[in-house]
Order: sequence, then structure tokens, then C-alpha cells
Amino acid sequence: MNYKEAAKDFLENEKQFHLGVIPTEQSNPLTRNLSATIQRNTEEGVSMILSADVNIPTVAAKAVKTKNFQRLVADIKRVMYENKRVVISSVGASGRMAIQIDAAWRYFWTNLATKLPEKAEKFLYNANRVESFTTGGDRALVRSVENFEDYMTFGAQQVRDANMGPGDVLLGLSECGLSASINGSVCEADDLGCTTYYLHCNPKEILYEHLERCRKVFDRPKVIKMPLFVGNMAVSGSTRMQVTTVELLVAGAALELACNEWCQENLSKEELEVAGLVALEAKDYASEFKKLNKALATGKGCKGLAEFIELEKSVYDKKGLITYCTHDYLLDILTDTTERQPTFTLPPFRKFNDTNAELSWAYVKDPLYPNEVAWQHVFRRPMKGLDWTKEDYIRLEASQAIIDNPPSVGTDEVCQYNIGNCDDPSRYSRKPNCLVCLDINGSATPEVMAWFKEEVKKFDKGVVVRMGNIGKGKLYENEIKIPVKLKRTSNELLTHLMVKLAFNTVSTGTMAKMGRVWGNWMIQVLPTNKKLIDRSTRIIANIAGIPYEEALEEFFKSYLGRDPKEEYRESYVVETLKRLGKDPSQDLK
Repeated sequence: MNYKEAAKDFLENEKQFHLGVIPTEQSNPLTRNLSATIQRNTEEGVSMILSADVNIPTVAAKAVKTKNFQRLVADIKRVMYENKRVVISSVGASGRMAIQIDAAWRYFWTNLATKLPEKAEKFLYNANRVESFTTGGDRALVRSVENFEDYMTFGAQQVRDANMGPGDVLLGLSECGLSASINGSVCEADDLGCTTYYLHCNPKEILYEHLERCRKVFDRPKVIKMPLFVGNMAVSGSTRMQVTTVELLVAGAALELACNEWCQENLSKEELEVAGLVALEAKDYASEFKKLNKALATGKGCKGLAEFIELEKSVYDKKGLITYCTHDYLLDILTDTTERQPTFTLPPFRKFNDTNAELSWAYVKDPLYPNEVAWQHVFRRPMKGLDWTKEDYIRLEASQAIIDNPPSVGTDEVCQYNIGNCDDPSRYSRKPNCLVCLDINGSATPEVMAWFKEEVKKFDKGVVVRMGNIGKGKLYENEIKIPVKLKRTSNELLTHLMVKLAFNTVSTGTMAKMGRVWGNWMIQVLPTNKKLIDRSTRIIANIAGIPYEEALEEFFKSYLGRDPKEEYRESYVVETLKRLGKDPSQDLK
């Protein structure tokens, strides 16, 4: 097609992806002037980003009081007694978070097995009661898989691949309800007789009216719906922000509460003392989140986040590279850094043996383990790719482009991205470069610091970012401190929330200061699926002040007119706006 034909086809045949009426796709008035604010004052910008979380505590507090939430907790506990499973399904940022929730659950039970070895067999059995999958398979943890979220059939197939059946629980984190793949997994699990939950972060009435794929879920009486609408995103449409935060808070609380009930029923008083605090009271999760948000948005926490943003910007402005190192929280950092690719049109992680692809601006390394073992500790379960054939894609009614060129998303793909502690000259091949060690609640152990202090000699600069409950003394000459007092629970939910909020804020703030956000529009979005094509078009229409139909033609003129090898040159949105006489960098003044 030429660009006019492509625009006409999208306008007439993809109405299910015209999403301007969806609240989470609209601009948030609280952050309307984000780009100008953070250019003027980084700390003010940090506070503004975090102000968009304002509705999360209220929504979470309401959710945990509902019968559906209490039933979820009971179902999670039930599977531990009945040899069934809870399978967490999602896509994109929520999909990576599903893997994170799964891994946190497993870490608690395997760690408890070392503390109470007599019951180790029971604990290891419980560890396997929770599983996860994300649209595109585990490779989506390190690189977005294009277009997969557009197919209900793909989500349904992943449920079948997981061999789910009666008695199992599917926990569908639907983000905003916009991704067809998650709706497909929910419908398939319901058809197979699973107890099926659907967490959605847009109002049911709007989703039901405009999206057929959502109606297919809402019309199912057995699917248990849990509304978690918290308003618009800090950056318009960026569901890696408030949407995934409230999902993590509510789903994570349910898992911790189920853990606690099982432990109360099966451990002695002395064993419970050794296990430590397993969960908060249900009513306390929302209030503790509110304290966490305040600690990051004000005072020393805000100052530390601003300093972190200034560090990253100083490196990226000169086309340099950042490499994070952490052992315990490597999965948390992966969850944020991978999402930067489609959000800001940045080069994705590249495979270790690929010397031609562009380097990602940020990367992450495990200072303790070689690559294969490091990946084992990330997932804490066997890795699961999508080993689908061309015939499978035909049966699943994929596009001809996918059928002709199936993506590399097989089980062996993930390990080709080397996150281990081996030397990686590519990370200091370009100047400036910086090695950032993360000390989260004291996670930078002497072994971690020994690796960092030896490895940092190869880099231009080294920094230790200390976050959470910070110990006394200094670990390194250059430190950034982000102090937050946290309660520690079985799955470390509040700690994972802290890391998520902090890194979402840092990556968003850095990109905003670099002109890759205009107002609170993500002008550097990479359109890897139909939802993002629509979002790109709406951004062009809003900023250029032209009708949607005209903006769609202008988008496809840029999209189809560029050599695919130049995909990461700049976003198609920015290219289009410049052609229309708009200059985002000038407007930031």
C-alpha cells in the first residue's frame, strides 16, 4: 500500500484500535506541563510525575475490601492445598510485571526452605503453585514483540500451552483492556473451566461500548471482574506508569495475604518467628503505598531521584551508555529498561554476539553469576518461549507478515542476551560511559561491591545508587541516596513498588528533560502494534491541530517512507511533526 491506502485501511478496518475515547489514552491535567516543568526544575518534575499516582491508594483500598478480592486470596490459598496453579497472564509492561510477581513468590518459598529445612518439600511445592506468561513469551522481557498483543488467538494459545484446566486460576492483568491477547487468554481460560479474574484499569462502560474484544470478556458471567481505574497516565498512554503500579499493588497484596494465611495454618509459633513478617493487614497496603509515594516525591527521596535523572541525562546527552549492576533486583530493572524501547524509540537490548545492531542506551548486569545462571535466578522457573511454527501462525490467523517472517521468540532466545558477570567491552566502548551499582535495602553485599570496584576501572565513571533502608557508612566515593523507610514482607511487595516507582520516574524524567516528551505526550513512541499506531496519530493530531484522518495519512507517509534500518533514528511522530512545521525541542523553552 501507499501511505494514503494504508491510512484509509486503518481508518475503515481497524476501528477497534481507535482509542481516543479511552481515559488512559488521554492527557492527564496534573502533568500537562511536565516537559517545561522538569526542564526548569528537576525536583519539581519528579514531584509532578509522582503526583499522577494520587488515585492509587484510594482505588486499592476500595479493591481489597471487595468480595472478589477476598475470593482471589482464598483461591490462591486453595491451589496450594489442591495441587492446582495460579497463572498470571499479561502483556507489555504488565506482562513483564507478571513474571516479576511470579519470581517474587518463588523467591519467598525457596528462601523459606533454607530457613526451615524440615518443611522444605512443602515450601518448594508451594513455589510452583504460581506461574506466569506474557504475550510474546519470555523473550518479551528483554525486547518487545511486535504486533502480538493484537491477536486474541495468541493469548488463547498460550493458555492452552500452559495446560490449564478446572481448578486452576487465571489472573488476567489486562492493563487498560486494550490488548486483544489478554482478552483472548481470559476467554480461553473461562472456556477451559478455570477460575478466571480480569483486572481492568479503564471504566467498564467505556470499554464495553467501544471495544468488541472487551465485550467478549464482560459478557461472560463466570469471569470475575476487578475494576482498578486510577485515572490518566503521567505520560499520556504510558501504561507502564500508574496502571501497572495499581495492578502490582493489588495482585501483589492478594498473593502476600494468601501466603500469610497458609503459613498461619501450617507453621508453628517458632517457625512463624523465623519466617518473619509475611504480610500486612489488607487495609494497610494502600496507606503504606501512600507513604512510599510521599517519600519519593518530597525531601531527600525527591532530591535523590532528581540527582539520578541529572546523571543519566548527562551521559545520554553525549551519546553515552549506562550499565546497571544488581543481583537481587535485576528483574525489576529489566522490567523498566525494556519498556523504554517502545515508549521512547530507543534501541533495544542486543544479543551478545551481535556486533552490528545499535547498542541500547541502558543495560543491566548480574555481578555474581555467569549468564545462564543469572537468567535462572531472574525467572526462578524454566524459561518459556513460543516455539510456534509457520503452520501455527496460519492456524492462529496471524498477519501475512508474521507468517512469512515468524519472530525469534523461542525458548533459547533469552539466554542470547548476556546479563552475566563476564566482561562486556561494548558497554564501555562508547564515551562517556557509567557503571551504576544498585544498593536496595542493603542488597549491595561485599561480593557485589568487590565485582563493582574491579569492573568500574574500565568505565569513565561509577556511582552507587542507594535506595530504601540505607545502612550507615559509605559503600563508594560517589553515591546517590534515595532514602525510604519500608516494611518488609514475604514477597517484598513494597520494595518492588519502590524500585518500580523510582525507575519509572527516572527514565520518564530523563527522557522529558531530553525533549523526548512534549507536555505529557510521548512524542518518541515506537509504533510496534495497532494501539501505538493509533496513539502516534492522536499525538500528531493534538499537537499539530489537524483532524485525525489527516494525521493518519501524515503518520503513514513517515512510517512507510523510511528505510527500516533507520527505525531508531527518531520517532515517526517527531518526523511528522517537523514536516508539519512543529519543533518540539524549540517549544520546550
